[in-house]
Amino acid sequence: MTERQFGPYVLEELIGAGSMGEVYRARNTEHDRWVALKLLPEALADDLDYQARFRHESLVAARLRDPHVIPIHDFGEIDGRLFIDMRLVDGEDLGSLLASSGALPARRAVDLIDQIAEALDSAHAEGLVHRDIKPSNVLVGARDFVYVIDFGIARARGPAYTSLTAVGATIGTLEYMAPERFRGGDVDGRADVYSLSCVLAECLTGQRPFSGDDLPSLMYAHLTQEPASPSSLVPTVPRGLDDVVRRGMAKEPEDRFPTAGEFAAAARAVLGQATAGPPTLITGASTAGRAPAQTPASQPPGPRGGGGETFVPPRAATGGLLVGPPSTPGGNDPPSGEPPLNPIDDPSASGPPAAPPQRRGRRRPRRSIVVVAVALLVGVAAAAVLVVHPWSRTRSPTPAAVAQTVQKAAPAAVATAVPIPSIVPTPIPAGADPTFVVASRDGRQLYVANGATATITVIDTSTNEIVASIPVSAGPPQFLAFSPDGSRIYVSVWNAAKTIHALAVVDANTNKVISTVPMASRPFLPAVTADGKHVYVPNHDTGDIVVVDTETLKVVADIKVPANPHWLSFTPDGKRAYVADHESNLLSVIDTGTHKVLTTIPVGRSPHSVAVNQTRPLAINVNYDDSSATLTDTNTNKVVATIPVGPNPQEVAWSADGRFAYVVDVANGSVSVIDASATDPKQDAVTATLPVGHSPSSIAVLPDGKSAYVANMADGTLTELTIGR
Repeated sequence: MTERQFGPYVLEELIGAGSMGEVYRARNTEHDRWVALKLLPEALADDLDYQARFRHESLVAARLRDPHVIPIHDFGEIDGRLFIDMRLVDGEDLGSLLASSGALPARRAVDLIDQIAEALDSAHAEGLVHRDIKPSNVLVGARDFVYVIDFGIARARGPAYTSLTAVGATIGTLEYMAPERFRGGDVDGRADVYSLSCVLAECLTGQRPFSGDDLPSLMYAHLTQEPASPSSLVPTVPRGLDDVVRRGMAKEPEDRFPTAGEFAAAARAVLGQATAGPPTLITGASTAGRAPAQTPASQPPGPRGGGGETFVPPRAATGGLLVGPPSTPGGNDPPSGEPPLNPIDDPSASGPPAAPPQRRGRRRPRRSIVVVAVALLVGVAAAAVLVVHPWSRTRSPTPAAVAQTVQKAAPAAVATAVPIPSIVPTPIPAGADPTFVVASRDGRQLYVANGATATITVIDTSTNEIVASIPVSAGPPQFLAFSPDGSRIYVSVWNAAKTIHALAVVDANTNKVISTVPMASRPFLPAVTADGKHVYVPNHDTGDIVVVDTETLKVVADIKVPANPHWLSFTPDGKRAYVADHESNLLSVIDTGTHKVLTTIPVGRSPHSVAVNQTRPLAINVNYDDSSATLTDTNTNKVVATIPVGPNPQEVAWSADGRFAYVVDVANGSVSVIDASATDPKQDAVTATLPVGHSPSSIAVLPDGKSAYVANMADGTLTELTIGR
């Protein structure tokens, strides 16, 4: 095709088309990266009812953050046409894998299913049902790391809607549809469990559980017939998996496994697989077994400055658009991470993949797939997107897609030059799904929460190499906080299915969990008082702050705050705590002496984290859904400025001297640097943007103020930033 312009996109090549639009290999000139761009039918932009549902369901879907869910860069409306901007990902869809390889060994099949279940539990925890789980909507990448794609037909749980779109496309794929989908009525996550059971049966046997050429025959089979036992078709399949598949495909939802994670756990149990392995200690500087990491700068350049992965025209256009063997160089995704969109809200709930993905490392040759994460249908939400916006709206600053910083001129009133942070080019392996990173009090170690493997990875900052792995038997660790003396680490533990919620206590000298305190709901970032006597724990789902005595490990206070507290940070004197209330668009200010809420401060949309400056009377919080940071004067509790930053900021940390704030922008893989001493914060505050890895979620500044480390969830790495002089 001839190149044409669509807003900031140059449409290079049509790679797929269907009833719900066209998908192009496109170059996003604003971010300087290659993407898969879906253009929806023009008529949908005129359908006000559709657009209303599009907005509503997109906000719900935006909470997804599981590493096994393909992220979306952007979406909106340009020149009267809706669009979705997605990643290009290297790999092969499971349907193609089964077509070429036939039945899979039971252990490999269960490993793949386990990862799909993690993604589904994350979606179900937010009230979303995928509704079209099938092999072609599962991408198998490097080292069998799985991504679930095409959440475009996901919608909030509740009464069933019509199963047909305005153009007559069935919502879902008949061979994998749960019986209740045909009967009407309520549909919940157990419909996805049924479909996942169908996929497991097909992985084990190479055959679909039911076959037919038309709707009546397949509907009859799903409603009335029992599937063949996998072991009757493939004798090497353990018979215990017959029972797992049979229960997963029960005709009535209440007879199935209640969650996808429990279904996967039952399959793992048949094979004797555990969720997390035994503790390991890696001595010396060994990183044996890890693929050599490549930096964005070291990857071979694609055309027009793109990244280093290779894509070619498609051979087929299906749910995931399959493309042929590489033949011409292309580009894909410079270091501008992509979220599972709300990265912290839904961690993985079960076991790890066979090995952590190192998607920038050396790859074996394989076919490529352009992952189209959304196929929007009428009345159905786009997955993991935020707000429909026209191209003409003012956009937040974003980083150039090259490994360099972009600095604004320092304000004239500032006597010293603004230091330019730099990126250490070599990514640091950090284990699977590194969701949160914190530095020890002496700065000699980093501790990384790996939710997917229920471990904490320990990294020596002098060598940037893994030196230990701490198993957390209580469940997936999510957030970490040190005691003031550095002897303890307090760990928030919970899973996406909301069946686990606790505060674990780790002895930092022995790297062992020494105690566990039950919590009533998902605990978010804990904060320890300066005297070390109490730890404050925000409980996301119950809207309260639990205060735990660190000597007795008993709850001594329960402070009610507005809905969904995330982060908490103390003032330097310890007399007040500022809490980011995510769903309420507020900061709560707590008197730590009386345990009362003194006031609430309206900030931006969906405040995700907050950090109180320890040298200046300032608090900063980042607002996930309007891509901004809010500065608040802690003397007056008045908002000083609202500063645009990169899309979907998730965490913020102050520099050691309190002058700069570092904002982690998950949706485009950047860190925005804010100068708190700027003459006009609204105009001059963002002094640099730093491209880091994919889906950055957390940042830790070392006590000496010279370096900071960013956790990149989707890459399994940390990026080191040199921030001091």
